[in-house]
Amino acid sequence: MDTTTHALAGYIIVKTGLNRDTKKWGTIAGVIGSIFPDVDGILGIFLGSEFMIKYHRGMTNSLFFTIPISLLFAWLFVRFSRIKKFWTFFLIFVIEILAHTFMDLITSFGTMILIPLSNSRFSLDWVFIIDPYFSLTFLLPIIAISVWKRRANKIAIISVILAVLYISLCAYNHSWALNLTKRYSAEKGLSVQRLASLPQPLSPFLWGNYILTEKRIYAGFVNLIGDIEKVKRLDGNFLSRTFSRYQPIRLIQYRTWDRFDDSPWVKRSLELEGVKEFLWFARFPTARYKGIIDGNNRVEFFDLRFGFLKNRRPFLYVVDFDNEGNVVFQGFLSASK
Repeated sequence: MDTTTHALAGYIIVKTGLNRDTKKWGTIAGVIGSIFPDVDGILGIFLGSEFMIKYHRGMTNSLFFTIPISLLFAWLFVRFSRIKKFWTFFLIFVIEILAHTFMDLITSFGTMILIPLSNSRFSLDWVFIIDPYFSLTFLLPIIAISVWKRRANKIAIISVILAVLYISLCAYNHSWALNLTKRYSAEKGLSVQRLASLPQPLSPFLWGNYILTEKRIYAGFVNLIGDIEKVKRLDGNFLSRTFSRYQPIRLIQYRTWDRFDDSPWVKRSLELEGVKEFLWFARFPTARYKGIIDGNNRVEFFDLRFGFLKNRRPFLYVVDFDNEGNVVFQGFLSASK
């Protein structure tokens, strides 16, 4: 989830009554606790995509570090605020950090909640990473609180209830879309290694269904409440082009990609540690030999789950070889030329 939404949620959560004994310091603690786990993401802005895929949503999201971090922050707030409510501050930080971790888990990026015991990434795939409807369940109540300050507690509780109901809707839609994915793979007799239904931007009813087999990846995009007649009437602006990509349930079609090109350069790339790290992060990876670029043989690795926007390919991993097979460059494209 984006950091702004985390901050909005943190403010609302603490206003439900957690800050009753600590007043403004409790509110500050709530907001800081709600955004603290994203400190690794902020570092990633400066340190690059390699840092992001390896460390983002790692240590600061670990369930094993929630208690130690909360104890430290509680001690700091007691010292600086001079409010002797250590356990109140501790409770605020525990709840806010756990809420942050949960809000990350419901997206599809993957969160390493078991670091240091395991670096596996977990994801529920319920909510898109930037969801304006979800953000509004916190933003609008915050505006209401600024007008009706005496009713802040009740407004905050209603806000949390609305957020839970929205997440529940997304979870239900995810189950619906995932069942469609399972049905398709069963009908086609596919030997599935991994499948997922991933939330898409702009609507909780838009989903990307992905199926990973030994040699291929299948992807279909569905609008769970879509209507073919409405799709035909879309006129070609950005929103209409985006929505027209998603087909009604009865008309959903799956596009197929070969996972890896049958190229000696791709096979050579797969032996590199950097590529192995990328494949650990990617859920639906493809590898393509792109030919000679700037005098070198280029291989590109891409995770299809990030392919929801046309002409935009985040986390595109590149390996360049010279004609003798030496690695000239490997890394994410944004980090190259």
